[in-house]
Amino acid sequence: MTDLHLFADKNGCLLGRDTHAALARVLAGLGKEEGVAAVLLTGDVSQDESEASYRLAAEALAGLGLPVHWIAGNHDKRQTMARVFDEHGFLHPLERTELGGWTFIGVDSCVAGQDGGRIADAELERMRRLLGEADGPAAVVLHHHPLAVGTPLLDDCMLSPAAPFWRIAAASPALKLAICGHAHGDYSLAYRGKALEAGPATCFQWRQGACDIEIDDRHGYRLFDFAADGYSVRTVFV
Repeated sequence: MTDLHLFADKNGCLLGRDTHAALARVLAGLGKEEGVAAVLLTGDVSQDESEASYRLAAEALAGLGLPVHWIAGNHDKRQTMARVFDEHGFLHPLERTELGGWTFIGVDSCVAGQDGGRIADAELERMRRLLGEADGPAAVVLHHHPLAVGTPLLDDCMLSPAAPFWRIAAASPALKLAICGHAHGDYSLAYRGKALEAGPATCFQWRQGACDIEIDDRHGYRLFDFAADGYSVRTVFV
């Protein structure tokens, strides 16, 4: 799940769209799926950075009865997000965890006050180290897309520079996959033998190929199935 863009007010709207109602629809759909073991929440949980928006998110996500591993997005206020989420035992900041025989590594791509992403040198070195320690296949989870998706509206605020990320990724035998949000659309890309999966937003999608604001009023999530020899993914819109 990604890009909820919630407000303190349950009736808050982003570009005329009720984001809390969109979350309810997505959670209702996800709750009907069988065999889900955990949720990856890849940022932009809040739109207004309010404590109340994170409390609403935690309250809604609790209904799934699943562990949720989260990272922050460019619209999130990390300290507030962490303080609220730390009150709930099922919400875990994603640093490094094992799921389905894979190692998942959270990487911070956010810069305060900026829509675009950048990974600090220390964070890149941490990513390199954890990938080197991975026993089996690994995935990196970040907010910003590190490859252009062909939608200029989004590609103007992707991860930049992306080359340092891909140098480490390409050199890692363990890394098979990067998972991100931010793009408000479902994209499956690859670079130098590494897969990139960008998940659809909970709130709404940007129309693929858009240069200006063009909204696709669907709400979605992705379902991954991980195995020792790879993964499969399916996009669901509700």
